[in-house]
Amino acid sequence: MIFCYISASYSYYISGNANGEILNKVKFGINGGQGAGAGWTVKNAMVVNYMSAHDNNTLWDKLLLSNPENTEEERVAMNKLGAAILMISRGMPFFQAGEEMLRTKDGDENSYKSSDEINNIDWEVLTKDSKEYEVMQYYKQLMELRNAYEIFQSTSGTVSISFKNLTSGAMVVTFTDNTSSKKVVAVINPSTEVINYELTGEWYLIANENKVDLSKNNKVTGNVTIDSIGISIYANY
Repeated sequence: MIFCYISASYSYYISGNANGEILNKVKFGINGGQGAGAGWTVKNAMVVNYMSAHDNNTLWDKLLLSNPENTEEERVAMNKLGAAILMISRGMPFFQAGEEMLRTKDGDENSYKSSDEINNIDWEVLTKDSKEYEVMQYYKQLMELRNAYEIFQSTSGTVSISFKNLTSGAMVVTFTDNTSSKKVVAVINPSTEVINYELTGEWYLIANENKVDLSKNNKVTGNVTIDSIGISIYANY
């Protein structure tokens, strides 16, 4: 297994800094270490994709430091968008313990010798009306989505991934099972502007930036709206 060091690229991208280089590196991660993003490639999606690990700042602290002008609601949206991208990426998704509940170390980037107060995970923040609980539940749902749709995990070579750039760093990622007619389309919007996209054919909305819906009761077609700092994921099966 080879680590795919795209942590900074993911966090830049979800913050709206989606220039060409960053965009290509995010595509590289989604495609399981294939493409021009990092200057090297691996076979069979032998990568570990992540946004934060034990060293350096937690993801929430990164977002606080890099986006002080944004609202807390927008930073929560960035965190959730990053998680959604991570969970549809080919390869092994990895996240730091507590990332799913907006863990902070009060900006302590290198806390190996810091106090327990800094390094402990504060489980008490998980009250049912808290933003931390909301994000934790979303991570849980994204794991269920990944498990339900093997198309995100396949390393057999039967699934291809293609990309289409939209405005302001937004993009469309299409997963195609070449042995069947199965497809999943993810429209990703890191910008603070709402965007529209035209779907061809009938699809089920299986996830957005707020929840995962595996019921296949939400059928959509034609023009769809993607919220700011948001994602919509559609499947045709």
